[in-house]
Amino acid sequence: MGQEYKEIRKSCDILIVGGGISGLTAAVSAKEKNPDASVIIVEKQTAGYGGKANKGGGVLQWFDPHMNPDDFLAYHVHSVGCYLGDQIIMRKYIAMNNEMIERMDGWGIKVPRQKIPTGPMTFMVGIDLDNCLKMAQRARKLGCEIIDKVPISDLLTDGNKVSGAVGYSLLDGTWYVFEAKAVLLATGSQNYRVSGMWSNGRGDGIYAAYKAGAEMRNPEFGSFMQLFGKESYHERVFGENNMYNRLGENVTKNFRRFPESDISATAIREWYDQMQQGKGPIYLRVNRENSGTGGMENIWDRPYGQPFWKYSRAEGEGKDLENEVFAGLVGEQSPIKVGHNMDATLEGLYATGDCSYTGSGAPGAVPAPPGRNRGSGILNGIFAGIVGGEAAAEFVKTATQGKVCENQIAKLKEDAYAPLNRAEGTDPIDVIDLVQEVMCPAENSCIMSEHRLNICLRKIAAAKELAKNLKAVDFHGMLSCHEAEAMVFSCEMHVRASLMRKESRGWFFREDYPTMDNENWLKWIIVKKGEDGEMNFSTEDIPIETYPVQPLKFEH
Repeated sequence: MGQEYKEIRKSCDILIVGGGISGLTAAVSAKEKNPDASVIIVEKQTAGYGGKANKGGGVLQWFDPHMNPDDFLAYHVHSVGCYLGDQIIMRKYIAMNNEMIERMDGWGIKVPRQKIPTGPMTFMVGIDLDNCLKMAQRARKLGCEIIDKVPISDLLTDGNKVSGAVGYSLLDGTWYVFEAKAVLLATGSQNYRVSGMWSNGRGDGIYAAYKAGAEMRNPEFGSFMQLFGKESYHERVFGENNMYNRLGENVTKNFRRFPESDISATAIREWYDQMQQGKGPIYLRVNRENSGTGGMENIWDRPYGQPFWKYSRAEGEGKDLENEVFAGLVGEQSPIKVGHNMDATLEGLYATGDCSYTGSGAPGAVPAPPGRNRGSGILNGIFAGIVGGEAAAEFVKTATQGKVCENQIAKLKEDAYAPLNRAEGTDPIDVIDLVQEVMCPAENSCIMSEHRLNICLRKIAAAKELAKNLKAVDFHGMLSCHEAEAMVFSCEMHVRASLMRKESRGWFFREDYPTMDNENWLKWIIVKKGEDGEMNFSTEDIPIETYPVQPLKFEH
C-alpha cells in the first residue's frame, strides 16, 4: 500500500484542462457567453506559459479580407485536404477570420497589420509571445479560477456522460477530484517529445479521452515532418525552397513547380527519394535574406519575443547556412473526434485546439497544425476555443451534474500513483525511446509500407509490455510515466490506422498504394476503446455528396 496524500475536491460548471491559447480562449469565451457559469482552468505547468502558441515563430494565419470564403474552401479541398475534410467546419473557420482578429484585439493580444503572403488568399502576421499571458489575465479578470502544476490523469464518467476529472499536484502529490457539468480538453497534440519547440505536446489529454470512451478520428495524419539542420537541429522554415543534393543538383524543382511558402510533405518525400538513390546528403543553399525567415523581427514589433529570437539566432549562428539537413519528426497527432461545436462523442465533453484539430475533420488529409498553412495552428486554437467555449457555456445552462462514482475515483487514484508505489520497474525513458524509434524515421511515419509498418507493430508490442511496469521516483516521474503511456497509445493508433488506409492522399503516403483512391477511401478512420480494452477500428463515409466542393473527375 502506497503513501496517502492530501485530497482536494472542487466543483464547477465548466472544467477546462489546459492553459494554452485554446484553453484560455475557451475560458474567456465561455465567461463572456455565460457570466454566471463557474469555470476552472487546470494546467499541468503554468497557465499563460504552457502550450505551444507562445513558442517559436508566433505566426497567425490571416485571410484576404476581400476573398470569398468559398474560393479558399475550394482551394483547400482540392490542394490541401484532398477531399478528406469536413467542409462545413472549414468554411466556418474561414468565415470567422475577421471576427477572431477583432476579438483577439479586445482581449489584449496585439495583432500587427503588417502581413506576409503565404499562399493563395492567405497571409501571416506575427503576434508576440506573451499572447497566452494576456489571455490568462483576461480569464482571471472574468472570474475564472486557475490551478497550476496539476496534470489531469483521467476523466470521470457517468455512463456515456462526463462528470469531471482527477489529477495530482506535481509539487506535493495532492490528489484532486473535480466535479463538472462539462469538461473541455485543450491539452495539445501528440509530438512524442522530439522536436524542441513542440515537444511539450505529449498526448495525455488525447489518451484520457480515449480511456473514458471518446472516439478518435484521423489518427494516421499525425506525422508532420520538417527539414532540420544537422548541426543546429533548428527547424529550417521555408528551407525546402532551396534543396540541393551532394551532386549540386537543385532537387526543389523536382517537386515544386512554383515557389510556395506553405508546408508540404513533398519536400520530405524528395529528401527520402534522394537518400534512397544514394544522392544524399541534402543541403540547403540559403542565407538570412532568402531563407524566408530572415528579418521577421524587423517586420513586426514583438518586444516580448525579441530576446528569445536573439538568443536562438546566436545559438545557431554559422551552423544554419549551406548546411546539411534531415527529415525531423514534429508529430502533431490531434485525433479527438468532435462535431461542429467541438463536442466530443461523450456527453458534456468538448475538445479544442491541437488535441482535436484533425479529429474535427477540418484540415483533411494533413497533420494539423500547421495543416500546410502557416499560422493555422494558433488561429485554429482561437477558433476552436471560441466555438467550444461558447457551446459548453450554453450546455451547462440546462445540464445536470453527472454522478461521481467513489469506486471509480479510488481505482483511478490507484492507477495514477502505481508507478510511484512500485519498488522497481521500467524507466519511462526506455519506453519513450522505443516509441521514438518507431515514429522518428520518415520511412515509418510519413512514407510507409505494409512491411515496415508490421515491423513497427512488433516494436510497439515491446513498448506496451514495458509500459505495464513503469516506475517513478517522484511526482514529475509520475507525469513522465503517464506521458509515456500516452505516447505508446498514440504510436500504436497511428501505425494501425496507417496499415488500414490503403492509398496515398495529401500528407499520407503508402509506397505500396501510391495513388489516391476516391472510390474506396473517401472515409475517415474511427478508433474507439473496446470492451476488452483494445482499440476497435472502423470507417465512416465522408458525406462528400452533401458538400459544396466535389472531387475533380480525373482524380482517382
